[in-house]
Amino acid sequence: MARTLRLLTVSFILFFCAAACRSTGEDSGQSDLSAEVSSLVREATCDVSNQDFEAAMEKALRALEISRTGRGYPLGEVQALYTITGIDIMTSRDADAWEKAIEAEAIARRHGFSKELSEILIAKAKLCSYAEISPETGRNDEGLVYAQEALSIAECADYVEQEAEACYIIGSLYINKNRWNDPIDQKLYELAGKWLDRGQEIADAYDIPNLKRNGIMFRARWFQQGDRDSDAIEYFEQVRAGLKETDYMTAAALEDRLVRLYTRVGDTQKAQETHDDYVLHMQKYLQQQEGETLQEMETTYEVQEKDRQIERNRYEIILLTAAIVIAVIVLSLIVVHFMKEKRRSEDLQRLSNSKEQIIELLSKNLKNPDVSLNDEIERLAAEATSLSADEIRERCMALASKAETAGTDVADYVGDILIKRNKQIADIGLSQRELQIIRLSAEGLKASEIAERTYLSVHTVNTHRQRIYAKMDVKNVSDMLRKATELGII
Repeated sequence: MARTLRLLTVSFILFFCAAACRSTGEDSGQSDLSAEVSSLVREATCDVSNQDFEAAMEKALRALEISRTGRGYPLGEVQALYTITGIDIMTSRDADAWEKAIEAEAIARRHGFSKELSEILIAKAKLCSYAEISPETGRNDEGLVYAQEALSIAECADYVEQEAEACYIIGSLYINKNRWNDPIDQKLYELAGKWLDRGQEIADAYDIPNLKRNGIMFRARWFQQGDRDSDAIEYFEQVRAGLKETDYMTAAALEDRLVRLYTRVGDTQKAQETHDDYVLHMQKYLQQQEGETLQEMETTYEVQEKDRQIERNRYEIILLTAAIVIAVIVLSLIVVHFMKEKRRSEDLQRLSNSKEQIIELLSKNLKNPDVSLNDEIERLAAEATSLSADEIRERCMALASKAETAGTDVADYVGDILIKRNKQIADIGLSQRELQIIRLSAEGLKASEIAERTYLSVHTVNTHRQRIYAKMDVKNVSDMLRKATELGII
């Protein structure tokens, strides 16, 4: 009972501890994986902004590799593939970009990542737009399908940036459809303008600088296609006047386009002034980026320090839990040990009492031969080898009931001795014929006399003796009789 209790207690504690640690480990592992992948994707995006595409690709590939380890991190895998797609697009590796976009799209659809799916569809629409290098290679209609699906997803989930980007791409694809028309199709041209206006309205409403810059590039193509340089200059100057003072990158993008427009219309002075503004704003933008990078590094350090502190706290909790579990296990083992020792002490006391009762019984039998149980005890001892354990105990209890001083303890003790002897004899493997020869030998009979008594030949008796010697690990009759006495055979 005590052993069972110990096993159950220890098993329960270890199971509870293992389950808790496993749960903590899995949650911690998934959280760490997400943080590492997100960090690599952010760093890759920053490298892209700095035109360091090689470093960006290295980090994006590392994020993809980490996302595919262990049980996998599908969201990280999609984000990494999307980042790689963007890098491939910027470095004119359109075939590689298309392959990665297809792979990312499949994962996003399978796991229901709607935001990421809308971004991937926009990337596919861009790739279709870039294929417009001749009337025969046009994939504008295919791109419109992707862009319209991306827009639908963004509108339903209120993904503002993706919605604006989809509008811009749709406008760009309609511009493409007019690319080889001379004169241009006015309906397509107006349709492209409406989509660009819609994208610009979203960018202005939510004040998203990068979307405004994208709108400038698409709008410049649209004005150029309509041969409207003067309108383009007026529009871009108006946008520039409404910019925030610190939005240096958007100002530089506008000024880059304006320099080209002023040059085309022949206003070289204005083109030079605008170019100077462009250089100034680019310098301020670079300074701004350095400050933001430094701030980001400081923020990253603080976040990492907090993560490290959380990790330390988690390890401390795990160590404390382990210490408590070990303490409980040790305490349980100590309790079990004391229970076992108590039971052993009780068994020894019972054995001692049984021995004393036997001595008292034998002493009384010696003093009172009339009531002696010696004959019955000897008969039981002689017959024990042919009796079962239950029969031995029943006979012992019957003997105990006939004695005045003997009780159930004595009967149990004697029964235990006889059963133990029976087991030892059984382990040796002596047959009934071999036991008979041992007992006849104990009477002092020679081999010829034993042969006569058992109706066997002398040779057969000697053969039985040799087998007995081998089984009992003895060398002669004297040793055989001594060991047989120890075993209670005689």
